Amino acid sequence: MINANTKFKYFDGLNALRFFAASLVMLMHIRSNQITQGLATLPDWPIFFKGLTAVSFFFVLSGFLITYILLKEIEKTSSVNVKTFYLKRIFRIWPLYFIIVAIGMLFYWYLAPRLGLAFTVDYPKSLAVFLYVFFGANIISSLYHVGGILHVTWSIAVEEQFYLFWAPLMKWGQEHLQKILLAVFTMSLLINVLNAYNVFGLTEGPKLFLHTLQFHYMAIGGWMAYLLYQNPKKLLSKKVFSSKPVQYVLFLLLLLFIFGYRKVAVLEPILVAPTGLLFAWLIINVSANPNKIFGLKIKPLDYLGKISYGVYMYHMIVVYAASFIAHKFLIGLTLTTFQLTYFSIVLGGTIALSAVSYHLLERKILYFGKNKIDQLSNRKPIKER
Repeated sequence: MINANTKFKYFDGLNALRFFAASLVMLMHIRSNQITQGLATLPDWPIFFKGLTAVSFFFVLSGFLITYILLKEIEKTSSVNVKTFYLKRIFRIWPLYFIIVAIGMLFYWYLAPRLGLAFTVDYPKSLAVFLYVFFGANIISSLYHVGGILHVTWSIAVEEQFYLFWAPLMKWGQEHLQKILLAVFTMSLLINVLNAYNVFGLTEGPKLFLHTLQFHYMAIGGWMAYLLYQNPKKLLSKKVFSSKPVQYVLFLLLLLFIFGYRKVAVLEPILVAPTGLLFAWLIINVSANPNKIFGLKIKPLDYLGKISYGVYMYHMIVVYAASFIAHKFLIGLTLTTFQLTYFSIVLGGTIALSAVSYHLLERKILYFGKNKIDQLSNRKPIKER
């Protein structure tokens, strides 16, 4: 029974949403690479163009989870241990990020020229190293064509930039969190909208960079986390959560947006806030609403969500491999057989690679990091299971 003081220890169903979002990014890159490689493609269905929408969902989810976690810490300790917060993010995000950066640099800088692949590195390598090391991937990806393997890291850089200022802000501004959230949302959204309508008159590169700074999505997630933490009973009594007919309508809108909406440039800035709120509604409804119309606590999806960071980061490597295989062995197949084979290679290969990475690398580093942080906090270390 949820009351005004209920605090959630775990949010069921979010892993499934993570996997769905990562899959949308993968779908976008599959079709894009097929076109680039001159391979047969499926029709330009709207779902193939929702990769950036999925990234925006990840931003809302990050803002929601990080804010909720920090609110729990503030209630327990009256403060935020910024050092511990950063260490947790380091052990979770950095290993895979730097592995992909290293693989991308090795491939585009050294292997591609030797394999005779048509890829030109038109940026200073020293600048690239500097920006990737200091999480400026969104800067270089906006200014130059860095290649698909490296390009996926731009959103990780944006999240790291958000984490850099969000934990200190919550520590020192906890008394004014609502105002801070409103300020971050308003300023970020205003800049994003004005930039989209070219009010600043920027050239393409700087304009793209400014567009990557989507802190308004994190603020929406943070705001919903604040409302859920302060009084979950009050929030979940709203019609959007308590009424099943309203939930069905909102879910239908979400499906129509993903499967039916084709991008209209003039509408994109107007849709930012509504889609962000719709994502926040989905997150809370799936994970915290006892009256939800459906749940996503499904073991296979939960597992796929656990490895979804790897799915997001590794999939372009597998897409490249699939395109190579397609040119060698799949030309001449019917469109249906070709696409089924191609998609199976990408999906199966990405999941397999992500699973291996999760069990042999990521999980071990997480346990190592957890024990190091526990030692710093004078807590008993845990053993890996």
